[in-house]
Amino acid sequence: MRTADFKYIRNFLPKRPYLQPCRYKDAKNILIALRQWYSDRKLNPNQLLVFRDVRPPEELYDLHQVPYEINNLAANPDYAMKLAKIRGQLDDWMKATDDMGKQAETESMYTSDIVVYLTTLQRKVDLKRLKDNIALMKKWATEGK
Repeated sequence: MRTADFKYIRNFLPKRPYLQPCRYKDAKNILIALRQWYSDRKLNPNQLLVFRDVRPPEELYDLHQVPYEINNLAANPDYAMKLAKIRGQLDDWMKATDDMGKQAETESMYTSDIVVYLTTLQRKVDLKRLKDNIALMKKWATEGK
């Protein structure tokens, strides 16, 4: 949820890392370089934030004070009223649009949604990486992540 001044993020799966595996984005030069710099210990503390293994349940950023979304204000008591207001706005929007984001995908949904990749696009995708990513997502789901 975004307003002119704030950005609010609700992480429904906070036990998962920020950089979840994704066959598409993992092949991009920026992620390849970031992972190499991470491995070489060349990232500064702010750049390291994307390599965290878990996410906070909620994130709130003041886009005017820190436009790069580095300082999460969700736990700051000075922003409790702003957090409650924008949280409510998101709840209202999710209800009005019948947003299904609160519901985790079932294992059968992972399987059915991925059929197109495993059948019709076999020559165009890295099937091993794709299958490994699907297996990891299913594993995380069984672990409550």
